[in-house]
Amino acid sequence: MSSRNAKRRAKIAAPDTSYQPAIIVDAWVPDYGRECENCGQTPCVNGVRDGKVVYAGSMCGVCTWGEAACIDPVNW
Repeated sequence: MSSRNAKRRAKIAAPDTSYQPAIIVDAWVPDYGRECENCGQTPCVNGVRDGKVVYAGSMCGVCTWGEAACIDPVNW
């Protein structure tokens, strides 16, 4: 293998897939207008940042976080 081909391959690196963007929210708020897609309970979880919904979850608090105490939005 020539050094010229090795230099070309070095320039074309695979993208870093370890980076996972995080959803940053100011508050988790309940959405009583939708039912959980997993268990059918309400409310579903929404994430709000700067007064706008940035995460509209399709699951209730229990299904989202996996804890029975999260049935109450106060515990979110």
